Amino acid sequence: MSTLTNAQGEITGDVTLTCNNTYSLNEQVYVQNGARLFIQPGTVIRGQSGTELNSKYLLVMRGGQIFANGNASCPIIFTDANDPLDGSYPVSTRGQWGGLLILGRASNNVLATDDLGIVNGTAVIEGTDDQDSRNYYGVDLDNGETFDDNDNSGILRYVSLRHGGTNIGANNEINGLTLGSVGRGTTLEYIEVIANDDDGVEFFGGTVDLKHSMVAYCNDDYWDWDHGYSGRIQFGYGLQLPSPGSQGDNGMECDGDDNNTSNAPLSDPTVYNMTIIGRGAGDRALELKERTRGSINNSIFANFASGANFNEEAARVGADAYNEWLAGNLEVNNNIFQNCPLIASLNGAALGATQAAAFAADGNTAATVIDATLAIDPNTNVVSDAVNPVPTSGVTTTSLPPVDDFFCGANYKGAFAPGATAWTQGWTLAALQGADGSAVDCPTDINGDGTTDILDFLDLNSNFNQSCAN
Repeated sequence: MSTLTNAQGEITGDVTLTCNNTYSLNEQVYVQNGARLFIQPGTVIRGQSGTELNSKYLLVMRGGQIFANGNASCPIIFTDANDPLDGSYPVSTRGQWGGLLILGRASNNVLATDDLGIVNGTAVIEGTDDQDSRNYYGVDLDNGETFDDNDNSGILRYVSLRHGGTNIGANNEINGLTLGSVGRGTTLEYIEVIANDDDGVEFFGGTVDLKHSMVAYCNDDYWDWDHGYSGRIQFGYGLQLPSPGSQGDNGMECDGDDNNTSNAPLSDPTVYNMTIIGRGAGDRALELKERTRGSINNSIFANFASGANFNEEAARVGADAYNEWLAGNLEVNNNIFQNCPLIASLNGAALGATQAAAFAADGNTAATVIDATLAIDPNTNVVSDAVNPVPTSGVTTTSLPPVDDFFCGANYKGAFAPGATAWTQGWTLAALQGADGSAVDCPTDINGDGTTDILDFLDLNSNFNQSCAN
């Protein structure tokens, strides 16, 4: 991609990536303020190797825009330079390039004194050079700038991000999709993150919404929010490698301020219809930490040591998640916890009887409603037992999402309608590898041999360049 940028690695005007080319992300590429990057359906971008601050990534700066508008037949793929794109590249291979970072001007609670703070309202995004202002998100509140919660950074639709991530140190990593103060004018839907070396998707403040996202085989949390994030999330599917040594962490890590201040705003997102399958060893489906409010509803969490773990720390400034829950500001309602020995916990220990009864009264139950058993060799991607995250029954609810311009009125718990074909079929790597056995009437059996497998993926991949621009 260096031929499309200036000497500083910047895209400065309108640039289009076409699906009849394969692009090499051989430097840190920045979409400048006022510039627009268009990516056609079916385009493949390959990240070259690089570690820590030398990792290769694509970063959309404040005021820049990306329009990566794929479709189910021709998703846009960001992956490692060595990925043969036939489904065989080991899902245990992580951290081969940086990731996709989008920065905006929506609300956050950053202070200049924070670890990565620059001025009040502005911070450097994790995993990047803190001396380079291109890596800053938010606004300069000290000089009269104001947040723009409707900020528009473009569109990501049917985008797959594979084998990336960089871990520089504690709280300094690049995620599969990193979002810093991104506004609700941005569209994020049908996004997949595979085998990232840190979180799948992380929100650092902002108001952006996310619908139909899948995170699988990553090294840390599936979804993570911090610094006053207040967007909406619906239909998320998480899948982790099953063995205890396969890494991975919490299904959702929910906090508002790592720096232990009391600055506003608190994180306050609204979440509906998640299905997250853990590895069954030590992790939490919901790690509810400091200074977060919001609500998590109508979801299915399977194979975690603890379902919802509330944090409380006496020395912390401001309210912890446990106190926000007791006050009714943080809601965990109407969820199913499958194979979670502790449905709810406080600092890792079982809730007291009164609090446990209150948690149950909020509609949170233990039940088995999906096939959450996965057997896959992470070095060969051979699946011997596929999960099926689509329930057949037992998940209908009358507690519906809000009626607004974002949420769908799903009357069921989890990411998938009972008995229906999952929205992951046909375009995600996990489905095409056969790890997700949720297809109805095998619509992804492209070659008609009765099985959805790597051969179907090869058939699909070989046809990308024939019609993807249409």
